[in-house]
Amino acid sequence: MSKRAVNRLQNLALILLSCSALLLLSRIPLFGGNWASQVQAFLSHPGDILEGSGGDLTGAVGAVHIVVTSDSEYGRYCQLYAPTDGALFQQVGPLFQEALGSATEVGATADKTLQEALGSPGIYIDLTTELPLAVVAAWLGEETSYDRSVRAMALTTEEADSAVLYLCGGDGSIFRYYTALPLSAVQAAAAAYPSNSGAFAFESNYATLAPYTVLSGQPVSAPMVQAALPAGYSSYNLLTALDFNAHTGFRYQESSGAEVITESPRTLRLGPDGTVSYSGSEEAASALYRVSASGEAPTAVEALRAGLELASALTDATGSAPLYLRGMEADGDGWQLSFGYQAAGLPVFFPDGGEALSVTITRQTIVSFTYRCRSYTPLEEDSSLLPAAMAMAIASLHPGSGLSLGYIDGGGDALSAVWLEG
Repeated sequence: MSKRAVNRLQNLALILLSCSALLLLSRIPLFGGNWASQVQAFLSHPGDILEGSGGDLTGAVGAVHIVVTSDSEYGRYCQLYAPTDGALFQQVGPLFQEALGSATEVGATADKTLQEALGSPGIYIDLTTELPLAVVAAWLGEETSYDRSVRAMALTTEEADSAVLYLCGGDGSIFRYYTALPLSAVQAAAAAYPSNSGAFAFESNYATLAPYTVLSGQPVSAPMVQAALPAGYSSYNLLTALDFNAHTGFRYQESSGAEVITESPRTLRLGPDGTVSYSGSEEAASALYRVSASGEAPTAVEALRAGLELASALTDATGSAPLYLRGMEADGDGWQLSFGYQAAGLPVFFPDGGEALSVTITRQTIVSFTYRCRSYTPLEEDSSLLPAAMAMAIASLHPGSGLSLGYIDGGGDALSAVWLEG
């Protein structure tokens, strides 16, 4: 027999042995069902799975207040609730990313230092809520080793060498950082936005307001919006999205009209008004409720990724308005996360002070959540708003108050924007 024929027989034998091995593997429980996909998952590197499961966080925050100063003598450029996918934020956001990536902490500083620094060309961002710095950095596409909470950030040019970064906490704390960001980068961005008569409260006639309240010098308008329960709100859609058996018989209806579905040890309650509540245990029955964590308890960023995945599942299933991060707090060995709606670019609040989605994470599991399913459509009619100057004057009667805009969803159909103290 020739050498070529021997090689062919050997190759054929290898093919037959491979097919036989795959047949045997398919009988092993590990490879039951769709074994081909499970082989792929088994062979995948764990890091690849973790990286792909979270997605980026650029859409986690919906809108922020931005103040740009090219020359404080002539006033500032202010934009309330600037969308994070808008041109202004897309220009200034990368500057904060670069600054955070090279930040070296100088230490705590005083209001006077920051207020004087804000007289130099620079950029100020009010996040409108307090968040862990690690989450803010990840949202900007950066990492940080500093551990604190942040409500606002500023880049100033009072130093001769490079831009200075300030991080402001909701408790009034201010920390100062040197960065490697060139002064010219901040100055060029600031020069592109001439004054529109905006200001901070500390330099205005309304100094009794919280000092860094952003005051717009331009007329403010906002449309009325139509609020509704989305057409996609149904038990089938939600059960499917939340990894319940959509055809389960373990369900009953309460006198209020709410439907209760039980799959021990978890329970789902669907209210006729769009309120959804879930309670379970740490023995999650589905990957949707498990939190990918590098340790026993998830980091803030890991918790946020899990919360965003749940928020996306609820939104996609029902066709409701998108959800944005409103706040998060460490809670023992877990996290409490809250998400809110926006309508016509402004935040939506509820009269009872609750959020659109509240999520409780214990260790590596989402153990409960409460969700209010709503959609919002802008109308052609404008809201009846008080003039900005009048709203500022009224708010200034309450020392320490802030001033912002938003909608209050009390369950009605048409919502009008209102001035809010806070």
